[in-house]
Amino acid sequence: MLQRIQTVYLLLIVVLSCITFYLPTVDLINIKSALHYIIDFKGVYLVQAKGNVWDSTVWGLTSVSAVIPTIALFTIFQYKNRVKQIRLSVINMLFMLGYYAVLFINIWLISNRLNTEWHLRFVTALPLVCMVLNYLAIGAIGKDEALVKSTDRIR
Repeated sequence: MLQRIQTVYLLLIVVLSCITFYLPTVDLINIKSALHYIIDFKGVYLVQAKGNVWDSTVWGLTSVSAVIPTIALFTIFQYKNRVKQIRLSVINMLFMLGYYAVLFINIWLISNRLNTEWHLRFVTALPLVCMVLNYLAIGAIGKDEALVKSTDRIR
C-alpha cells in the first residue's frame, strides 16, 4: 500500500488540502476606510488589534475544503479495488474544481457587500497543486490496473 507512488500522491493531497483548510485564503482590503478582512474556513474576519469584529459564514467553502482530504484519505485505503480508487479520485477532482467555484462566488459576494478589493494568498494555489497530484495518482492507478490485467491474460 505505502510503496505505491499513488499513495504518496494521495498523502500529499491530504497534507496540502489540510493546510489549505486551516490557513486564510483571501485578503479583502477596503482602501477608503483602510479595513483589512481575511477569509478562512471559519468565516470573514476583520483584522485589527482588538480582535475579530465582523463575521460571516462561508460554510460552503468549509464543507468542500473538509471533503477533499477525507476522500483522498479514504482512497488510499481502497488499494485492493483500483477501479473504485480511480472513481473516487475523479470525484475528488470535481470537488477540487468546486472549491474554486465556491471560493470565487464567496469572494465576489463578500467583496461587493463590503466594498473591498480582494487579493489571493499563496494558499489558494494549493488545490491546483492537489489537482495535478490527483491526475498523477489516477495515471498511476490506471497503470497498476493495466499491469494486473496483463498478468491475468498470461495465466
